[in-house]
Amino acid sequence: MKTYRLDELALLSEDRAVQAHFDSRNYRVWRILAAVLAVPSLVLTLNGLANGQTLHATVAGLNLALIAVLWWQRRHPLFARHFRPLLLAFLLLEFVLAVLAATPDGDVVLAYFFFPALLCVLRLRASEYVLLVVTFGSVGGLGVIWNQDDLPVTALLGQLVGLAIPPLVVLVVALLLARRARRGFLARWRTVGTRERDRLRMRDELAEARRIQLSMLPEAAPRLDWLELSGSSLPATEVGGDFYDYLPLDDGRMVVVLGDVAGHGVSSGLVLASVKAGLHLLRDEMGSPLEVMERLHLMIRETVRWRVIVTLAAAVFDPGERALTVVTAGHPPLLHHRGGTVRAVGAPSLPLGTGLPPQLVERRVALEDGDLVVLYSDGATELADLKDRQLGEDGLADALRRAVGRRGGQSASAVRESLLSMLSRHKSDAPQRDDITLVVARLGHL
Repeated sequence: MKTYRLDELALLSEDRAVQAHFDSRNYRVWRILAAVLAVPSLVLTLNGLANGQTLHATVAGLNLALIAVLWWQRRHPLFARHFRPLLLAFLLLEFVLAVLAATPDGDVVLAYFFFPALLCVLRLRASEYVLLVVTFGSVGGLGVIWNQDDLPVTALLGQLVGLAIPPLVVLVVALLLARRARRGFLARWRTVGTRERDRLRMRDELAEARRIQLSMLPEAAPRLDWLELSGSSLPATEVGGDFYDYLPLDDGRMVVVLGDVAGHGVSSGLVLASVKAGLHLLRDEMGSPLEVMERLHLMIRETVRWRVIVTLAAAVFDPGERALTVVTAGHPPLLHHRGGTVRAVGAPSLPLGTGLPPQLVERRVALEDGDLVVLYSDGATELADLKDRQLGEDGLADALRRAVGRRGGQSASAVRESLLSMLSRHKSDAPQRDDITLVVARLGHL
């Protein structure tokens, strides 16, 4: 039988939440009751066998077996699904057996006080309370008549009327207690329910924002004979602040951009969307990445009221001139691998969106067949292990050398997967604190 937390009950309807809450309480009461009733059943079974009272021993033994079976199956799904009718049937059966097994002097206390008193502890529906009280009174009255059939009718009726009063009083008290418990539970349930519904709404909105953000990333890299591209982005939260894109130009050049909005979350995702939109509006001018970044800097500074920092790297691959043009705005330098040697390509500058000019610098690198270029966000180099040791640029460069291998024939996608695997091993079970984005470009025959 599952015990629900209040935040779990908050997701159910009002009636189902009340029933589940009360059933959990009733289940705890039933466990105590079953353990208590198992003791006299065992005693009656042993006494009946010892005194040759086969019928009493059989009835008590069957009752003990019933309690044992219910206790054994208490974790079965069917037990939880039908717990309420099982509880009512159990109480009625135990009451009948108690009346039949009681002595004439003891049946009054057992039948009219012990079992009705349970109603004040249990939390049932009004109809269930009435059913139990009527059954207790009817069976108990028959038990009195059976055990005291020699009494005058007037005395017997007086005794029955007197014995009917305690169950009726218990019924009223039980109904009042159940009503009070229901009101108290519903007050807490509504408070937590409002909070849980807000939490679920926010979760759904974040999931939708994540879906929209992921839709802004390239579904697949463009297929080029002279350049193989492979990228991926791993947000640290539902909505990340990293992005990358491939922007082919009409003259055959290919531009790869990778950006990082400071922080991560919904606010970063909103700024990211505006930056990406600006890049696409200016894509025809991306052949001059320095000028495009300066215009993006002005756009961010003038349109975003709060101060935001955006780092951006743009790499223009030119197959005609066999050259790579790189501009980085506060972004980590690119890694250029050739023949087992890795060097950083980029120049220090301010990010976009600050109150100062970014002072961008353009770098140009000659390309050869088989060269590898890796663009990445600082989430890769700042990735820390369990001892809070960051990978660093040197660590990422070493990982790139190992990913390419001695033969140097690895594809861009294979190198990307190898780098991600090495990053995962370095992080181990430590939390990912920032978004990680990688784009690997491999030069074919220019």
